[in-house]
Amino acid sequence: MDRFDPGPQPSGRTPAPGRLGLVQAFTNSFWDLGRGGADEWADVAGFRRWLRARGFAGEAAGAADRARAVELREALRALARRHHDAPHDPPDAPELAVLDALGRRGALHLRFGGGDAHPRHAPAGDGPDAALALVLGVVAEAMAEGSWSRLKACPGPHCGWLFYDGSRNRSRQWCSMQLCGNRVKGREFRARRRGGMAAPDALRPRT
Repeated sequence: MDRFDPGPQPSGRTPAPGRLGLVQAFTNSFWDLGRGGADEWADVAGFRRWLRARGFAGEAAGAADRARAVELREALRALARRHHDAPHDPPDAPELAVLDALGRRGALHLRFGGGDAHPRHAPAGDGPDAALALVLGVVAEAMAEGSWSRLKACPGPHCGWLFYDGSRNRSRQWCSMQLCGNRVKGREFRARRRGGMAAPDALRPRT
């Protein structure tokens, strides 16, 4: 597997491009589309499999490594939820402190050339800390390039899938209109209908 492969997307949605695919795959590991929605990191063994598939030394991972990866995964998702309303992360967002703390654990170096137009981050090792460091390096690159805010977390109930908004005006809201979008809109429509039907009774004088 390509280390930066974003994996399958709901309803065939276009995935995040290039290296940003690693961040999408990392954050969406909580929901394996190929296994009926199971968390790929439900246990340490699953986290090790995920690392090995991405070219990292998965056998070196333990429970503490998995816990740090989950912490980073959820911090990235929380930041991506805000991208529906703002193109930039607020500087006081508590999730940025999580990224900062985890970023101190893994070493990165800059790679020049190799087919890339700009210098890129590369991990100095191949263990679990190196995997997290590379994810953070790619996030930093995307922040600098302006593409980070195009990754959004779906607001659908029980969802949170990280999708890439490639629209010109960055207006997409759902991982899939067929899945989450229509469900939420249908629920809101039914709620409005119930509210409208109840309104006349609410206006009747009490006895």
